[in-house]
Amino acid sequence: MKFNTVVTDYCYIDNDKVRNNLSELSNMYTNEYLKKNKVAFYYEDKNNTFSFNKDIGFYAASSIKILVCLYLYKLIDEDKVDINEKILVKLEDLKQDTGVIKYNTEDKEYTIKELIRLCIVESDNTAYIKLVNYITKEKLEEYGKSLGAIHTMEGKDLFGLITCSDMIIYWKEVKKYIETGKHGKEFKDYLSNPSVKLINCLDNNYVRKYGSWDIAYHEAGYVESDNEYYLIILTQINKEDYKEEFINKTAKLLDEINKELNK
Repeated sequence: MKFNTVVTDYCYIDNDKVRNNLSELSNMYTNEYLKKNKVAFYYEDKNNTFSFNKDIGFYAASSIKILVCLYLYKLIDEDKVDINEKILVKLEDLKQDTGVIKYNTEDKEYTIKELIRLCIVESDNTAYIKLVNYITKEKLEEYGKSLGAIHTMEGKDLFGLITCSDMIIYWKEVKKYIETGKHGKEFKDYLSNPSVKLINCLDNNYVRKYGSWDIAYHEAGYVESDNEYYLIILTQINKEDYKEEFINKTAKLLDEINKELNK
């Protein structure tokens, strides 16, 4: 397994609390690495970047669902897709695990707008797969790579692999769309109010999307604050019962760093 430290050298930072927090993060993540667990994080504000294993690949799970929604919103803004177009979801299409469409008892039509909302807010697997098939996996892969991502849609299913390096590319594009796109406010509202939040220790709004399946346990997005920052945490720690505590402690330490750097 490739291994990267948090930062090459953080002694240059003239703030004891920041250095101590980075040291604690480095120890936390190194300990998981030594236990052969896969963990990574990425932090970026306007002046600083800290990361650990940013190029290590993880099963994306539902964290990848932002990409198809982002691509569709762009096509909608370009009048290439009608947001009110209806897509038939048949009983044979229903996918289990996350979401609410799986409870349908008959075939039902959904607009693309409804499927986007369900894909993000409810992390609905059926909605996601219908949207990917509508776009096609090939075009979604082409779009992700056009943004500069390396591993878009790699893998045997429609979720594929993700790295922090790819995820930060997606999320910068999401934030750009939120700020400039015709449906940016709507997209932000969905991402700010999901039915499931893995990280719950932050004071400020976290515009985010989680991913959780089997050993994969991730959350990624950006945190609105006086010193706005991107926060990506990817883990595969073999179903350990401390996985929620682990990602929340990571988020808390990075948030404290952010506040210190903004003083």
